Amino acid sequence: MSKDYRTEFIRTVETTLINHFDPEQVNLISNVLAKTLAEYEITDRCTSIEPYDGGNERIIKQYAACLIVDGKSKNTVAQYVRTCRKLSELIGKPFTEMNAYDVRFFLAKEMERGLSDQSRENQRANLSAFFQWMTNEEIIPKNPIAQIKPIKCHQEVKKAFSDIEIDALRGACKSLKERALIEFLLSTGARVSEVAEMKVQDVNIETLSVHILHGKGDKERITYTTAVGMKHLLAYIHSRKETGDALFYSKNHEPIRTSGIRFILNNVAKRAGVSNVHPHRFRRTFATNLSKRGMAVQEIQKLMGHANINTTLVYIATDDSMVQASYKKYTA
Repeated sequence: MSKDYRTEFIRTVETTLINHFDPEQVNLISNVLAKTLAEYEITDRCTSIEPYDGGNERIIKQYAACLIVDGKSKNTVAQYVRTCRKLSELIGKPFTEMNAYDVRFFLAKEMERGLSDQSRENQRANLSAFFQWMTNEEIIPKNPIAQIKPIKCHQEVKKAFSDIEIDALRGACKSLKERALIEFLLSTGARVSEVAEMKVQDVNIETLSVHILHGKGDKERITYTTAVGMKHLLAYIHSRKETGDALFYSKNHEPIRTSGIRFILNNVAKRAGVSNVHPHRFRRTFATNLSKRGMAVQEIQKLMGHANINTTLVYIATDDSMVQASYKKYTA
């Protein structure tokens, strides 16, 4: 099969533009180029426009550009890139020459290094997506990881906070900011990265709604807070010295970062005597509590901003008491 240099040229342009334009703008330019170049043929002789470099780093950069154009979040892109670079460094040969054995060797080395089954399965999935992209782009004839089966992982049941733990966390708060943050995480189900990016104007006091503009993959959505959550949030905002529009500020009077949120939660957790306190557990508690109260999983999915409903189901911790209560409800 002859190489389609038009696609290669478009990918090269995307890689160059992605650092200067928004993904939507880059996608628009790519579409215009695709339509325009449909009337032309670019042969090997014409590639002097941008000499083809099949090096691993060049391919990784092209892949990252495509992921960004497709709307993947920065964290997701970084994870894919990190895995690809680790494979390249360990195997030490071009991606175009790698086979299933090379990937198995890589995963075996990661196991020797003490990486968990789940982490290695994530790496396998990342590399499978990467090599499938290379196949679709006709850089390689077939995906070598298609032969490698998913790594079986022990599915640890991750628990939501109990009512007793939530009361303990609330009682351990020493400042208006700590209590406002705890209530906001519990009532909105927002990701820690979303809270760090949030502005005061994103919260509607009258409707108790929260407009999340910087969701995963830059997808917008609406979630809500409770009357109690809004009360504590307003108390914090009215008491603070900062006059900027960030929703939460650090002790240095700068818009709070994700690390700052985790730091606050760790301090509250130590005082409360509650273990395993992290932002994602608040998100899991949010989903579980809504499910206990009878909200449809499709509605919970929308509030949490999940593209796949199966992801939402993973967040909802179903314990024996919930199953028993549901059984009695439908058999009484």
